[in-house]
Amino acid sequence: MRCVLFLMLFPVSALAQTLQPQITAEAPTEPVIVGQPAIVRIKVLVPTFMPSPPEFPALEQENLLVRLPERASGPVSETIDGETWSGVQRSYRLYPLQAGNIDFGAQEVAVTFADPDTNAPVQVSVPLPAMTLSATVPEAARDLNPLILATGFEIDQRIEGEADMQSGDAITRQLTARISGTTPLLVPELIPDLTDPLLRAYPKEPRFTETDDRGVLSGQRVDEVVYLAQDGGQAQLPPLTVQWYNLETNHVETIQIDGVNLTLAPPKWEPPDLRTILTALIWLVGLTLALWAMARYARPHVRSWQMARRNKFLASPEYAQGQLETALQARDLNAAHSALDLWKSRYGPSATAELEHCLTRIGAARYSPQITPATDWDAALSMTRSLRRSRHRSPDPLPPLNP
Repeated sequence: MRCVLFLMLFPVSALAQTLQPQITAEAPTEPVIVGQPAIVRIKVLVPTFMPSPPEFPALEQENLLVRLPERASGPVSETIDGETWSGVQRSYRLYPLQAGNIDFGAQEVAVTFADPDTNAPVQVSVPLPAMTLSATVPEAARDLNPLILATGFEIDQRIEGEADMQSGDAITRQLTARISGTTPLLVPELIPDLTDPLLRAYPKEPRFTETDDRGVLSGQRVDEVVYLAQDGGQAQLPPLTVQWYNLETNHVETIQIDGVNLTLAPPKWEPPDLRTILTALIWLVGLTLALWAMARYARPHVRSWQMARRNKFLASPEYAQGQLETALQARDLNAAHSALDLWKSRYGPSATAELEHCLTRIGAARYSPQITPATDWDAALSMTRSLRRSRHRSPDPLPPLNP
């Protein structure tokens, strides 16, 4: 009995497996040029009908532009094992933006179809067959940076504003790139960064416009920068050179954009506003008060310190030494005796006997008919300097061996 039941169920099970939706995918086997369309078709067939359309994958990934043409999805039918299967086919236009292989990985299609026995809706997820798309660049265009592959390409420049600018004036540079045969998304930034300190740049967001004519893309990119004059001098909006590969002629072509020379006048002097004047007055008053307070309270202390330092110097042996040398140089005998007494009071009477004897000879000669020789004054001055040097010598740290 069990064997009979198995034989009865086997055809039903096999039939259920063969009546699952079938999915096929078609992709180009030859490499596609970067920026050019590759047509990919995904077809879903069921043995009955689909009460709702299948959920196709988006196929979107990095460096790949996906577009659905008009009427991208349409009904199809095929004969499978003598039976007519119906379904839906979707076409994609894929534009690779970079050379290399594009692997779409594991993806699924959600399909809802009517059960062959009950017509009840059945939803299943069917794996999408593996697909790989290869993108390449023509040999002559592989050294281009940036890479622009198109059937047509041109750049227009528009300048708004005067080349002779005052400080604060603005000038606008606008570059419009028109491209055909591919998407304008492949057009790079056209206006380079400007580091001239005389100008401050205010770039705007680029504007893209794309059109699709039966799968052939074209469009334009608009770059715009506003420059504001900061100071006087000479400046330039630099010239541009753009190379691109023409897919129709298979040659690299060059576009030259002229630079713009600018003459910037220095900013004019403007009187300060009321806020600036008030701020300066406040600082001036504060500084004046600080200086007055310093003179009022610090000056007596400074004067006292200077007086104490002067008194200390007047009471020092160095002062007496200087007075003595000055008197001897002036050959003033009275001043020399007074300075010598002051010297002895501060240095002590030792070692001055010879100098006193010399001054005595000078005094004796003054009241004699003889003229005091200049050598006596020079000798006295030399003795004074010798005494000063002997006073500044450091004492011998060791006592004499034979006292």
